[in-house]
Amino acid sequence: MILYLTVMLILSACNNVDENQPGESADASINQTENSDHKAQILKVDTDLEFEHGSHYVPEGVRTMTISVEAENVDTVLFWITPTGTETWGERTLIGYDIDGSDGWSTTWEFGDRIFLDHITVQALGSDSVTQASESINLRSR
Repeated sequence: MILYLTVMLILSACNNVDENQPGESADASINQTENSDHKAQILKVDTDLEFEHGSHYVPEGVRTMTISVEAENVDTVLFWITPTGTETWGERTLIGYDIDGSDGWSTTWEFGDRIFLDHITVQALGSDSVTQASESINLRSR
């Protein structure tokens, strides 16, 4: 039953492509909870990569990365990669997800020899089944 609900949450988040991109207001389509103590919140997003000048850098020869998230009031965390540019949310690819926050929220992604000029967007689906939170980080190749 939990797996079914998780799949439904992921599919629901995937189907909102045209309706709500990260950072846009969802007041019209999502009934927001007035008590902020129960809303999905992302406190921090980090990777095991170098951070410099506002971006995370993938050094030459590195083929995997771990993305970790500190979040509250969350049931599922989705990890997306999106090309840099305007209106590229529709071109995103799901690179991982985590449905068990007992050991923290994270994913390890094996990307091979890919060259990066992208954004990683972390989308947290609230445990209240209503709210969502998202944060993005810049990702560049060295």
